[in-house]
Amino acid sequence: MSSWLVPVAVAVVVVVWAGVRHAQAARSDALLDEHARRRVAPGTAAVSPVSVWREANRLFRCGDREGLLLLAEIGRRVPRRRQAVVDTWLAALRGGVSRGLDVEWRSRVQRELVSHLRPGGDFWPGMDVVAPGAILVDLDLSGCRVGRVDLVGAVFVGDARFGAATVTGDADFSGARFLRHAVFTDALFARSASWSLAVFTGNVSWRSTQVAGSLVTAGAKVSGRADLRGAEVYGTADFRRARFGGRALFGGVVLHRDALFGHAWFRGRTDVGSALIGESAEFDHTRFGRRVLSGDQGDQWA
Repeated sequence: MSSWLVPVAVAVVVVVWAGVRHAQAARSDALLDEHARRRVAPGTAAVSPVSVWREANRLFRCGDREGLLLLAEIGRRVPRRRQAVVDTWLAALRGGVSRGLDVEWRSRVQRELVSHLRPGGDFWPGMDVVAPGAILVDLDLSGCRVGRVDLVGAVFVGDARFGAATVTGDADFSGARFLRHAVFTDALFARSASWSLAVFTGNVSWRSTQVAGSLVTAGAKVSGRADLRGAEVYGTADFRRARFGGRALFGGVVLHRDALFGHAWFRGRTDVGSALIGESAEFDHTRFGRRVLSGDQGDQWA
């Protein structure tokens, strides 16, 4: 490439990027200005930020798309409001708006939420995802980076995707119901993660997942395949009373501390014996419905 083409190409990229950012800012200004014009009578004082916030919440609770967009613009303009905006959206997924059970509306809210949780041009760092009991439709948090996660008792309709997600706080999915497949492949949990008493109707993948604290799946029920190959847990791994209906793949798993399998039930083939356990392992009253494979044998069932 000629030497003069390089600076020209760089200049073009810079101009295009500046144009995109200018268009986004203009859109934000136009949206809020138009909303203010409609809400303020001629000759009266301009609408206050508090009024915009209240009106955005009112519209959103009524299932109005404009309320969803207004909340997003408020989050872009006022970083200290971002967690409040996220909490408002999550409240909707818990049934907090009149159209909360509508799949199309719920999916639209989820898309807007995820667009700010995934690193990129409109990323809001450090957001907590707290929505116990939420109903989530084909939720895809793959590659997202969030703080604390509290989805206790949540219902995941369709697939739930958390592949390569990063959770910097505790993650709690206790009692959640996954009505199809759940994917946590390559996810990083910087603290503890719990799926205690969770129900997985389909397959679940924790393949290559890393958990810096404890991992709890006590009392969980997996109807399909449970894939933990290559996972690494630095705290205690608690599988007590868990039920694995399909294959349970533990090849290459590294459990740095205690591993508790008391009263667990492996109905399908498993290579749990090939897991590397740093401290003690408890298998009291563990049941195996089929033969336990060695590490080499387990690979043939991948």
